[in-house]
Amino acid sequence: MEHGSPAAIKSDLEKDSDSGSSSAADSSSLDLNLSISSFLSKSKDEGSVSMQESRRQKKTLKKTRKFMVDGVEVSVTTSKIVTDNDTKSEELRFLRRQELRELRLLQKEEQRAQQQLSNKLQQQREQIFRRFEQETAAKKRQYDQEVENLEKKQKQTIERLEQDHTSRLRDEAKRIKADQDKELSKFQNMMKNRKKEAKEEVGQSPKHMRKELMRRIKEDLSLLKTAEAVAQVMIQSFQLSSCALFNAQMQDEQEFLQKQQQELDVALKKIIQQHKLEITTIEKDCLNHKQQLMRAREAAMWELEERHLQEKHQLLKQQLKDQYFLQRHQLLKRHEKEMEQMHRYNQRLVEEMKNKQNQERVRLPKIQRSEAKTRMAMFKKSLRITATASVTVEQERERIKQFAAQEDKRQKNERLHQHQKHENQMRDLQLQCDSNIRELQELQNEKCHLLIEHETQKLKELDEEHSQEIKEWREKLRPRKKALEDEFTRKLQEQEVFFKMSGESECLNPSTQSRVSKFYPIPNLYNSGL
Repeated sequence: MEHGSPAAIKSDLEKDSDSGSSSAADSSSLDLNLSISSFLSKSKDEGSVSMQESRRQKKTLKKTRKFMVDGVEVSVTTSKIVTDNDTKSEELRFLRRQELRELRLLQKEEQRAQQQLSNKLQQQREQIFRRFEQETAAKKRQYDQEVENLEKKQKQTIERLEQDHTSRLRDEAKRIKADQDKELSKFQNMMKNRKKEAKEEVGQSPKHMRKELMRRIKEDLSLLKTAEAVAQVMIQSFQLSSCALFNAQMQDEQEFLQKQQQELDVALKKIIQQHKLEITTIEKDCLNHKQQLMRAREAAMWELEERHLQEKHQLLKQQLKDQYFLQRHQLLKRHEKEMEQMHRYNQRLVEEMKNKQNQERVRLPKIQRSEAKTRMAMFKKSLRITATASVTVEQERERIKQFAAQEDKRQKNERLHQHQKHENQMRDLQLQCDSNIRELQELQNEKCHLLIEHETQKLKELDEEHSQEIKEWREKLRPRKKALEDEFTRKLQEQEVFFKMSGESECLNPSTQSRVSKFYPIPNLYNSGL
């Protein structure tokens, strides 16, 4: 009866409801455990997949070396585990080695170009120095030939003048001697006639008139400029014997011959003095002309030396510019190579970033789908756990739909966040690449400026060295000019002293000198025919 009462029925219903709720709770807890276990199993599966991927990313490289030890072949095997990071590092090392190889090749080309330029510049210097020597030797030969021609011409002129002088002196001596022989013959005939007439006249005249007659004869003989001597001879001829008269006649002839000899010496001496004066004038003119040639030669040599210094300076300056031009050209090529390598490096960074972002974009939908399934399963389990009798199926579906919409919104936000993150990463990377290029350009510009400053400094030092060299050369030029003029003055003084001494040593009687007697033999008293 107790079992059929309403209270009992109610208590039974409560027990049934309690048992049903407990069974529902048990079932919900069971479902939650299943969902967690399934999530854990999925996470384990994902972990196992990631471990499998990491295993697939690893590679083992084995190397076997065989060699002989004491006649026995021994093999050693080494193994190395290579991952993707190692592969990437190896690739980077390979690219770096390739870049260094390119730089070494460029450096070898630069060294070869510099060596070729150095050989070319050395050849240019040798050629210009050889040309300087040839020009100097040619200029010296030119003036030496002119001096030699002048001396040869002077020698020929002196020889011709000596020959003309010898001929003139011989002809003049012959002419004067012929005239003197005629005068001597006339004088001797006149003396004979006078003596004969005087003797006859005095012998025929009376004794008291002989003194007056002798006085008149004396006056007549004075007209011949030898009257006193002849009168004395005539007077003595009357007082002396015939032998004494002959001696007086011989003395008169000797005096007449001496007078003729003096006239001959004066005439020949005048010719010799004229010849010496002419020779002296020619010698002085020749010496002056020779000294003018020497001055012109030295002036030409000094001008040539100065021009050679200028040309050498211009050559060294141009060679220095060529060297720095080559260095600038090589520096620009090196900068282009460095810029090219920098662009390749930046391009690799961009490509790596793009690949990484692409992988992230590809993985994100998979991750989102996996997470969406897990979250949806967990949400449904939570709905089952927290579900009550008042919650209908439609409400549950609405909640699931709202959760799915929220999940879609969350995934969309994640995608937007990833896209924004990728843009920020790409922008930062681009800024970093631009900064790298800008720093490289600044460094390259600084190198170019340093090279230009170094070139300017070297050119300035070269100009200063040239100015100092020109200054020292001009300072040494003054003593050379003074020494040359002193040498010319000494030569002129020696020439004047020589001609003065030769003029003083000239004998007053040229006929007694070997030079005149060599030209024409002067007859003496004993070969005159008297």
